Amino acid sequence: MTHAKSTDSRRQPAAVGPGPTMWARMAVQLANFAEKSGAQRDSLLADAGLARYDLADLDSRVPLQAVYRLIELAVERTGDQLFGLRFSQQFQFEDLDALGFLMATSPTLGHAFERSMRYYRLWNDGEHYGFYKDDDQVRITFTPHGPWRPAHRHAVEMAFYDIAVNSARLIGRAVPLRHVRFRHAALDPDDQLPGQSLDEFFGIEVEFRAPIDELIFPASILSIPLPESNPAMCQFFERYTREKLAVLPAPAPLRERARQWIAAHLHQPDLTLGELARQLKLSRRTLQRRLRDEGTSMNALLDEVRRERASVFLGSAMAIAEIAYMLGYSESSAFHRAFKRWTGQTPEAFREQGVGTV
Repeated sequence: MTHAKSTDSRRQPAAVGPGPTMWARMAVQLANFAEKSGAQRDSLLADAGLARYDLADLDSRVPLQAVYRLIELAVERTGDQLFGLRFSQQFQFEDLDALGFLMATSPTLGHAFERSMRYYRLWNDGEHYGFYKDDDQVRITFTPHGPWRPAHRHAVEMAFYDIAVNSARLIGRAVPLRHVRFRHAALDPDDQLPGQSLDEFFGIEVEFRAPIDELIFPASILSIPLPESNPAMCQFFERYTREKLAVLPAPAPLRERARQWIAAHLHQPDLTLGELARQLKLSRRTLQRRLRDEGTSMNALLDEVRRERASVFLGSAMAIAEIAYMLGYSESSAFHRAFKRWTGQTPEAFREQGVGTV
């Protein structure tokens, strides 16, 4: 178990420059695990640009992009293409410090998920979870920060393993998954050891080249009571976690505000950078610069929302032409081209395989 250095929760964390940040404890734990796997810890931290930060204080903040670089270097130097998943296997809820204990003492698994996502910014303020509850199922999506890079595959695999498999440790039984979907391609069999495929990690046939990264499981598991539930301790850890979150620098909400506006106006013809800038009361140039500083762009956000919505719509009885309209395409052919770019197949083929069923 990793223990946090005692700090005054009222102290404002030191600034680490522009861009999203992550708890230093994650960088430390990743570097320690990489060392056990054969990498040289100090060299790894130095080459990732993390050696200059105060890693002795596990509550300090480090740049998320540097943590991504650390993951990529760890994969390269250990030769382990499943580094992220193997790291997640040994991860415990205690490693999340007060946030982990807050989850464990919650009344139900659903409450634990809700608190985890409410306070996730304490752990990492650059990645995005989506939580969608239908009548009988729950969909959780995950979006890493910035343009695609190799670390994103490991980030999403770690996130989903933590939710799908490590949650079983909280409830004392396996979480019955319906779907595990990844945007990335299947790994080369030569990069996997026997008995170590993603199917075996998750206990279900994993789907690749999906429009979005998502988990789907029955909504009924949200009501499962947690054996360590303790109302008094839960209240204490929530208060403590809220205080730690309150002293973080204010989040950069522009990316999320832009994403929400795009999602609400997806089918409208005036979905332009100029119109988005007008709605956010910014100049076009300022909007472009600030989105770039947050690792994204108008086109990337539009693509992200369309890809996510397409998966949902293709699981319904909507006609392809109607889906194209709802996604803001003037012609079905434009939707076909975009969908083939996302998945390597046509919307019709995707639907026939049942991949879009939710």
